[in-house]
Amino acid sequence: MNTLNELLALMAVEEKARTCLSRAEAQRCINEAEQRQRNLWGTKRAVRFSSR
Repeated sequence: MNTLNELLALMAVEEKARTCLSRAEAQRCINEAEQRQRNLWGTKRAVRFSSR
């Protein structure tokens, strides 16, 4: 799957999370969206750079 398709899939999951009827279903969608986001952009942790 190319980057554009992955981004579109992420957006679809995020939209599905907004329209969920139960909290549990929304949490599953949010977890899936976070995993897709990590696959696209990597970790959310701060990266420290040295100035050498």
